Amino acid sequence: MMHIERTTDVWEYDGSYYGFLTVVYHAFKKNSFPEMILTPETSVETLFLSEWIDTNEKIAKKMYERLVQRVRKENVQFIVEGFYCSLKNKERCLLEAIYLALTSKDLLTNHLGHPAILALQKSIQALFSEVHLFTGFVRFEYIGTLLYSQITPKHFSLPFLCPHFARRYPNETLMIYDETHRLLAMIEQSHIRFIENTDPPAFQTHDSEQDIQQNWRTFLQAVTIDERKNERVQLSHLPKRFRGNMIDFQ
Repeated sequence: MMHIERTTDVWEYDGSYYGFLTVVYHAFKKNSFPEMILTPETSVETLFLSEWIDTNEKIAKKMYERLVQRVRKENVQFIVEGFYCSLKNKERCLLEAIYLALTSKDLLTNHLGHPAILALQKSIQALFSEVHLFTGFVRFEYIGTLLYSQITPKHFSLPFLCPHFARRYPNETLMIYDETHRLLAMIEQSHIRFIENTDPPAFQTHDSEQDIQQNWRTFLQAVTIDERKNERVQLSHLPKRFRGNMIDFQ
């Protein structure tokens, strides 16, 4: 069994997936895990001096290939999903998860007694809970011939959300913009691609789409019975944080 030294070091990387895999490579090459792994976004929250780890795409790809060869596919999936969750200091937890996956050969989800695995599992569950909710709460509008929507997720949900809409609208062209992570997804004939670190696309909503939206609002007002409004029940079915990008509430 490999011996890993837990140190008080602080590392920092660019926050990308390839960057994280580069960090994993350095950690196992040195046989030492740092106490904290920061990104440019999280480094502002601490006064600790950190060692910068440059992203090396070639090394990152080799690291991923080694994980696929040596780790159960279920555990590789757990690690990938864990990277995209919103857990604080998730990278440090993921190092522990990778070490455990390499040394035990057991399913990581069978080790929920380990604090890092439990934290990752809870965060992954929150991620997919949000994905499930968005499958019902995303609202599209026609912009010319394409369908467009904006969302403001807490988690990095968009890559996991897109396959649902690719299956649901196999013959449509769709665009979904994640305001939180500045990520644009483009779905065309079920083919999905992403543009990172981008602003939302600028275009003018077509008049016919505005007419459809106004007719929908008029219909909702007509069927609403004010005396039967129950704000508490409505919030339990549709939390306020999902309403900002929904055409129904604009």
